[in-house]
Amino acid sequence: MAERSTIGIIVVNYNSAAFIEEFAASMRQVAAPPWQLVVVDSGSTDGSADIIERALPEATVIRWDENVGFAAGCNIGVAECERRGYERALFLNNDITVTPSFLLRLADAADERMIVVPKILYYHDHRIISTHAGGFDWTLGVFRDTYGGQPDGPATNRRRDGLATASFCCALVPLAAFREAGPLDERFFMYYEETDFIRRAQARGYSVRYEPSAVIYHRESGASGGGWMTPFKQYYATRNRPYLVRKHTTSRLRYAWFTAYFLATRVGAAARMALRGEWRLLRAMALGALDYYRGRMGRTKQVQDL
Repeated sequence: MAERSTIGIIVVNYNSAAFIEEFAASMRQVAAPPWQLVVVDSGSTDGSADIIERALPEATVIRWDENVGFAAGCNIGVAECERRGYERALFLNNDITVTPSFLLRLADAADERMIVVPKILYYHDHRIISTHAGGFDWTLGVFRDTYGGQPDGPATNRRRDGLATASFCCALVPLAAFREAGPLDERFFMYYEETDFIRRAQARGYSVRYEPSAVIYHRESGASGGGWMTPFKQYYATRNRPYLVRKHTTSRLRYAWFTAYFLATRVGAAARMALRGEWRLLRAMALGALDYYRGRMGRTKQVQDL
């Protein structure tokens, strides 16, 4: 069995050669608490798994010959951490750099029934909040009060508890939550799987805390094209959003209301994309909606398909 204090750090890697050395360099500055890196390489073809093994020789690299997706990759990492006897796992994107004290700050803010997430800032502009941590409107299927894309400031410098959702770009999670709530739902493939998991974990007594003293920097969609929105992200976010809401809505009337809102806002979004000439994003959104209503879940599109 592993030392109880050791934290398993789970990274799902996919074609990250352009930035993975910087990730590794930042991780080498993290001294405490004790951690062990578990990398699930999801069919990379750019040699990034080899780079990780050279840069972080103590890491465990589990290689797959296909892109299994974020949800399945995390589940593989969780199984490895469970096998080693770790009590906590840190989910960490490979398109980030960390500050030396981030892990200690997260660990100090956690307890055995708490999921803790850090302040995540844009890699290219450290003044702006990246990704989400906050509320979720289950009627409309939209995030609330996450501060994503907004300037860092007083509101994002205070600890917040009882959040509805947070990004697994970086999240410290008790592994017992997976035994109680089950694994990440691999039908998502990627995007929204953490919101689904957190909802299930909360039903079993877990809570979510935002700890602003822990800080990391995020490139946003580094492995899927870069930038806040890519065709790959557009496709899976569009497809998975109604699946998430349907999965957790017991009222047919509420789901009908969500469907009307979702389709109406997709029409508006399509018009804006057409006016801006964003044809790849428009196509990806249309394909995502169509595939959801066809029941096509799991891995259906790769980055190069969109």
